Amino acid sequence: MSASLTCALALALVASGSLRAQVVEVNLTAAPGTTQVAPGVSVNAWLYNGSMPGPTLRVTEGQTLRVRFQNNLPDSTAIHWHGQPIQLGMDGVPDISRPAIAAGQEFIYDLSNLIPGTYWFHPHGHEMQLDVGLASVLIVDPANPGSDPAFDVEQTIVLDDWTNPLGGAFSGHLLNGRSSAGQNPVSVQLGQRLRLRVVNVAATTNYVFALDGHAMTVTHADGNRVQPVVVQAIPIGIGERWDVLVDCNNPGTWSLAASTIENRNATVVRAVVQYAGQTGPMPAATFVPTNLASGSLLNYSQLASYFPVQPITPTPNRTFTASLGMGMGPSGMIHTINGQTWPNVTPFQVAAGEQVQMSIVNNGMMMPEYHPMHVHGHFFRLMGTAGGTANPPKKDTVLIRPNGQPGSSATVQISMDNPGRWLLHCHNMEHMATGMMTAIEYLGDADGDGVLTRSDYEPMLPLPVVTISDQPSAFAPGASGTVRVQWTPGQAFGLFIGPNELAPWVSLPGLGTLVLDPTSAALYGLVLTSTSGVATLPYILPNNPAIIGLRVGMQGVGVVPPANSVVLSTFQALTAR
Repeated sequence: MSASLTCALALALVASGSLRAQVVEVNLTAAPGTTQVAPGVSVNAWLYNGSMPGPTLRVTEGQTLRVRFQNNLPDSTAIHWHGQPIQLGMDGVPDISRPAIAAGQEFIYDLSNLIPGTYWFHPHGHEMQLDVGLASVLIVDPANPGSDPAFDVEQTIVLDDWTNPLGGAFSGHLLNGRSSAGQNPVSVQLGQRLRLRVVNVAATTNYVFALDGHAMTVTHADGNRVQPVVVQAIPIGIGERWDVLVDCNNPGTWSLAASTIENRNATVVRAVVQYAGQTGPMPAATFVPTNLASGSLLNYSQLASYFPVQPITPTPNRTFTASLGMGMGPSGMIHTINGQTWPNVTPFQVAAGEQVQMSIVNNGMMMPEYHPMHVHGHFFRLMGTAGGTANPPKKDTVLIRPNGQPGSSATVQISMDNPGRWLLHCHNMEHMATGMMTAIEYLGDADGDGVLTRSDYEPMLPLPVVTISDQPSAFAPGASGTVRVQWTPGQAFGLFIGPNELAPWVSLPGLGTLVLDPTSAALYGLVLTSTSGVATLPYILPNNPAIIGLRVGMQGVGVVPPANSVVLSTFQALTAR
């Protein structure tokens, strides 16, 4: 067994013909800090790379984005890549895609097959973290630039609400991390076409936005291109993204203003779009543009997909209803899906390859509430729109309006093409934290590794998954802990440890991706997985403060029945803290 394992690692040294995708590698750190939200006004926050919003990550379709994430927060965390239908193991949902990343530890997100468009990233499973600054934008440019509409100038607009959960002197709403008082004008020239990528990263606020003096042409909904629709104002639910084009044909200094969806007659935050050569005064922060207050408002019914999509089928394989409700629980208000609160839910069960239809209905009776419903790992195809059955628009977040109002329900179809256990939830932090979340659960064992899809960290990749604790106490000098491995029940696994990674990583067809440098690795231990497909390898760290900061990489190989061949595991680092 040991010789076979060592041989598997050594194969990488002669893998000159290995497969290597173009990789864009970035370092991302989450840590406490302060940020200026207005001139002379700072707040305490948790930040990605020291800024709010965090750095915009940008790649081109076909590239792999490798994010080396370091958690320097006082709490465990994870990153969800909102809207991207990536593999489950990279989805950033604690205990579903991986354990949370403990304070002081790291995780490498390896994101491939990214879909072009405007997306964003944020923590998941730690609702408070969504409200303290941990959010930023992911842009994936199409490999063929001609598949996007032409534009001259581009600006990302990130809308957020701020309530000082960590302390500070400002409460209100932010645009690109600043109040209205902190905005620098977006500069344009007469005749240019401006592309706005607008993202709502708020914890509890759904907005409406408009640009004074200009109409907006909607081109993308949640990253997916749609047939152009000209409107004056756009509602944007929490988690939604709208890309719009603005023809800059009206010189002046204009307010790009946002209101809450409940009250279009009050601007809560605004940016400024200023034409070159204009010297007029900045619009007042409280100014309400006419098109924000009363202009034509985008409606989902106007949307149609620009590119071919899976048509709406009259005979879906399964039909479900997600009834959204609220009530009083032992500790106060609860929010429910089909009368249940997370985690005590009955998942929607599906099978790979099916077309599933779901009606999402707001049946909340106690008070009028909006519910921006978000699905992980998939897109909805909206029914009842201008796209009809042939070109329905695709989205990952759908704003459900209050019970009794138009838009209080939506019917969607979903292609079940990404096996795993995926969340469906309201993106309002308070609603999610009080129960409005459930799961869509694939049946069977998609990758044939003996671990059922509903509990497999990597349901599409038949390889062992190495994980470590989400508790920082497991990595202190003198601490004891375990490395856990998820693999085929009853099969052998050997773990290697070493200080170095290969640069670049090496993809070995039939074996997996080798990350740990085999020339510096040593076999740590051999185990057999249990009947549930889990094995543990215990460790005790030396009780010596000198080890603090020591980092080791871990990767192993598992035996594949019945031929007793081997496959490489995922990679995980461990740092003494």
